[in-house]
Amino acid sequence: MSLADYTPTIGLEVHCQLATATKLFSSCPYHYPAAPNSLTDPYTLGLPGELPVVSRRAVEHGLRLALALGAAVSPRSVWARKHYFYPDLPKGYQITQGDPPLATGGHLEIDGDDGPRRIGLVRIHLEEDAGKLIHLEHEPLSLVDFNRAGVPLLEIVGEPALRSPAEAAAYLRALRAIVRALEISDATMETGSLRCDANVSLRRRGEPGRGTRCEIKNLNSFKFLEHALTAEIQRQADLLDAGTPVSSVTLGYDPATDRVHVQRSKEDALDYRYLPEPDLPDLIIDPAWLAELAATLPELPRARHARYVALGLTPADAATITADLELSRYFDAALVAAPTHARKLAHWLLGDLLARLHAESLAPADSPVPPADLAAIVTLAEARLTHTQARALLARCWTERRAPREIADDLTAADPDAIVAAVAAVLAAHPQQRASYLAGKTALRGFFVGQAMRALAGRADPQQVHAALDRLLADG
Repeated sequence: MSLADYTPTIGLEVHCQLATATKLFSSCPYHYPAAPNSLTDPYTLGLPGELPVVSRRAVEHGLRLALALGAAVSPRSVWARKHYFYPDLPKGYQITQGDPPLATGGHLEIDGDDGPRRIGLVRIHLEEDAGKLIHLEHEPLSLVDFNRAGVPLLEIVGEPALRSPAEAAAYLRALRAIVRALEISDATMETGSLRCDANVSLRRRGEPGRGTRCEIKNLNSFKFLEHALTAEIQRQADLLDAGTPVSSVTLGYDPATDRVHVQRSKEDALDYRYLPEPDLPDLIIDPAWLAELAATLPELPRARHARYVALGLTPADAATITADLELSRYFDAALVAAPTHARKLAHWLLGDLLARLHAESLAPADSPVPPADLAAIVTLAEARLTHTQARALLARCWTERRAPREIADDLTAADPDAIVAAVAAVLAAHPQQRASYLAGKTALRGFFVGQAMRALAGRADPQQVHAALDRLLADG
C-alpha cells in the first residue's frame, strides 16, 4: 500500500519557556546564556526546607496566552507533583498543574493543506522546567547544568486534529507568532525556549477511529518537526503494510539519518505517580485582574496580517512582516508618516533596507534609517526621484545620517540650463525617435528622460527633465 492509503492524525504538545526575570517558584534569577550552574539557589537544587512561591509574572504570561487563544481560564487551578527520577531533576519530581489546569479549550487558526483551519486546544498549564544534561563526546560521562531547572514553562496541548507534517509546522509557527506578539517569550527553538513533542497515529483511509499513538520527543526546529513526522508516518505505514501492529512507544529523531528510533515504551500517567502538591495552595485568579489583562492584549498576528493585506500588501509580504515583531513595529511607524504608500513601504523595507540590516546584523530598531526617514524616501521616490536616485538616497541616508529631503536636493541639484542642454542633446542625437514620438509613439518619452538623466549623472529632478522635454518638443 502507499502512503495515500493511510490517514495520519497528529497532535502537538508545545513547551514555551516564559520570559520572566526569576524562576517559577523562587526568586533565583534566570537568563540565557550563562555559565553552567551559575543560576541556582537552594530551591533549584532541591535542598531540604525550601518552599515554593509562585511567580505572579509567570501566571500573568500564562493568562495572556490563554486569553489570546480564546481559552477558558479556570477561576481555581491546582498544582501537582509529577514524579520521575532523572539526573536533571534535583527534587525527584516536577511541579506542574493537574486538573483543573490554568486554562482549557481555545483554538489556533492556521493555513492548512486545504485553506484556513481552526485547531482546537485541550489545555494550557504552567510547570517548572528540568535542568539540562550535557553529553560529552568520546567520554563515558554526562554533565548536568541546573540553570534551567525551575524556569517557568507553559505547556500548550493541542487537539489531535492536524492532518499532515506541513500542518503541524504551520501550527507551531502560528503559535510562536502569537507568543512573540504577546512578548511572553522569545520562543527560539534553537536555544530551547520553544520545544515540541509530536503525537502521531496512522489508520487506513476510511476506517473509523484512530491508530496507535506514538510520541516523538524534543523536536527543536520546524524542519525537524516536519521531517520527523514524515519519517514516523512512513515507519508506521511500513509496519501496517507488513501486518505488524504498531506499538505505543516514545521516539527520538536523528537529523543525521533522517530517521526516528524507539527510545522506550510510552509512559502512562500512572507511571509518573501524580500527587497533589502539599506546599502550594490552589491558584485563584482575580476576575478583575483577568479583565485588565484582556483589555491590554496587543493586535495578534492574523489580525495584523489581514490589516496589511487590506492596505494593499501582497499576502506574502504581509506574512514576512507579520512574522517579525520588530519588523512590524518598524513598518507601522513608517506607515504613520506615509499612510498612502503602504505597498511601496513594504517593497523598500523588505528589499534594500532589510538587505542592509542583514548585512550588518542589525535589528530593525537599530536601523540607521529610522521609520520616518524610510517614509520620506518612499514619498520622494514617488514624487520626484528615479528609482536609481531613490536607492542612492537610501544608501546616503544609511551612511550620512542626514535628512532625506536634504540629500535628495543634493541628488537633484543640476542647473536648470544644464537640464535643458542635456535634453536638447538627447533629442538632437536621436532624430528618428523624436519623429516617432511626435507621430504618436509616446512610450518613447521614458527613453528621452532616461538618456537625459544618464547624461546628467542622475543629478537632476525628473520633473524638471520632463518639463524641459515638453518645452523643447513644443518649440519644434
